[in-house]
Amino acid sequence: MLKKYSALSLMLPCLLLGEVKLAEINVIEQMQRDTNIMEIDLVENELHQSNSVFDVFKKESYVAVAGGGSSNAKRVYLRGIESTNLNISLDGARQGTNIFQHRGNELGLNPDLLKAVEVNTASDASQSSALGGSIVMTTKDAQDFATSGKTTGGIVKIGHHTNTESNRASLTAYSVIDDHYGIVASASGTNNNNYTDGNDNKMLGTAYEDRDYLLKFSLLDLNNHDFRLSFNQNSNDGDMQWGKTGSDKGIVTDPSLLENIVSTTTNYSLQHNYSTGKLLNLETNINLTNILVDRKDSNLEYENDKVGIKVQNHLYLDTSDTKNKISVGFQIEDEETTGVYSCSSKDGGSDCNINTYAPTASNNKALFIQNKTTIGNLNIHYGLRFDDYEFETGFGKATDSTYSPNVGLDYKINDSSKIYANYGKSSRMTGSIPFTWMTNVKKDTSYSSDLKAEKSTNYELGYNHTQGDLFTNNDVFRLDANIFKREFKDLIFSSAVDGYSGEGGRTLDDIYNNDYKFYSKGFELKGSYFMNDYFGSLSYTQIDTNVIDELTTGAAKEPLALRRVGSYDNKQFVLNMGREVMSGLSADYTLTAVAGIDNADQVIRGGYTTHDMSMMYKSSDTSAWTYYAAVNNITDKYYAPSSTLVANDGTYRRDMGRDFRFNIKYEF
Repeated sequence: MLKKYSALSLMLPCLLLGEVKLAEINVIEQMQRDTNIMEIDLVENELHQSNSVFDVFKKESYVAVAGGGSSNAKRVYLRGIESTNLNISLDGARQGTNIFQHRGNELGLNPDLLKAVEVNTASDASQSSALGGSIVMTTKDAQDFATSGKTTGGIVKIGHHTNTESNRASLTAYSVIDDHYGIVASASGTNNNNYTDGNDNKMLGTAYEDRDYLLKFSLLDLNNHDFRLSFNQNSNDGDMQWGKTGSDKGIVTDPSLLENIVSTTTNYSLQHNYSTGKLLNLETNINLTNILVDRKDSNLEYENDKVGIKVQNHLYLDTSDTKNKISVGFQIEDEETTGVYSCSSKDGGSDCNINTYAPTASNNKALFIQNKTTIGNLNIHYGLRFDDYEFETGFGKATDSTYSPNVGLDYKINDSSKIYANYGKSSRMTGSIPFTWMTNVKKDTSYSSDLKAEKSTNYELGYNHTQGDLFTNNDVFRLDANIFKREFKDLIFSSAVDGYSGEGGRTLDDIYNNDYKFYSKGFELKGSYFMNDYFGSLSYTQIDTNVIDELTTGAAKEPLALRRVGSYDNKQFVLNMGREVMSGLSADYTLTAVAGIDNADQVIRGGYTTHDMSMMYKSSDTSAWTYYAAVNNITDKYYAPSSTLVANDGTYRRDMGRDFRFNIKYEF
């Protein structure tokens, strides 16, 4: 079994270099650089028995998962950039938004349904609002399930996790006709109780029920057409705290503050590819994302709708000396938020004598071109994006337009080595303010100044070396190294009538561009080695940021920048190794070590080391049964990631203690 696993891993472990494709995944080549794609190994993550995409990222040194113990408060930081500033998409449909003190369930979907997860850190003219990069998730087609000549079948999977006393179950059915037509339907669910940390403390407000549904039709490789129509829904239901200490920072100590909150994300996506040769390779994506937050106990609902269309064509124009790949396209995105507002003390006690409810709306129209020119061993990437923005709140309508160029070079020194450099800009107008805050504004008030689009600038420099037959005739060694810096300016913040920023449901009196200029800079190193049925990798990422302490600036008595811009400094080391212990039995071990932070301007927190082990057994390639066992946090470490939010009283949630996980999969 691990032979296939190692073969996949052999292609995978680039850090930020080399575009990689898993063996079963056929992704059409577009304008992506060869030096800025990290593709997550979903085969390995099934072995780890990941509950959600948050779990998937925990094995990557360039990603930090933190933000609080409850599922709706978790956040992903990519190279120190919080997920608010990433373009996260599922089958082309945008994911996630800032709701209140939390992000909802932007990455809560079942990872077993994913075909590929690509993390892109370089600027790309075809990506909108990607201030900090993008995470592109693609669900499986029926054709991905139909292997070894099978055209119709299904998968049943059940599991149990001991720490949360949780139970998991999923059922997937698929059918393929004439290799071209396919349909897949899947339903899965997880019931989690409150987790226990490494000190045996039960964390109130962390229990939840999660439901995931996928229905997808695919028509592939028929008369030069590929057509996909998909529906995906993820629902997260739990007794959680809506605001104040205990929501996403600090610890819940009063059960009476908990309320039933249901966050549901529904995606509809239509994707069409048509190719007739070098001049016509047309891609069309039409999508809708609906995010509905229902506070059952309070009878309050909040809704966010995103509608988008993107059309682009890829041209291949070659001469005797050069190869050119040109992508041109346009994109239109509309977003609207609606809801109701409560004046109760539970929600901040805003003064309803001075405030008014106002829905928000935004529109983004864009034209873009992204090119790649190859001259011998040199690839030159260059592109330009034009964005025209409209952003409307209770303060009025704001407009702006931006040009975002990017350029990159990668040069093949020899058959084993490559160097690269990237530079690029990105922009966004919607900001990072939670939409439930923006709908509660002071009456008869307008913007204090003209609102501008937020902007980011990205710099990267890196080296990649791949060496085969290093010690034996069939081993491979890979070394990846890079340095990076990303800068933000004109960030859109809010202020409230009492001098805060709108947290806790306070009435806003302004939305404005802050003078605060955020940066995240650092470097990454990764070495990987593969031989027969053995693999091993070492990775290290160091990130320095200038997150401000708003307790001293008076901007807000909450870590606003940390929540919705970037993380604290972080130094993280990950060791991962595995092998086929015996025929059909695979084992995997991961060590994660994070250095402490001793920065008075940010936070003072100790470092930690955790250990995870997982195993998978399948008696033969033809067996219908696969068995999984894992233990996370083997030593029952009492710890919290560096970016976990701290309450004003200095308290913060620790992560989950020791957790045994067991799963059984049956394929028919």
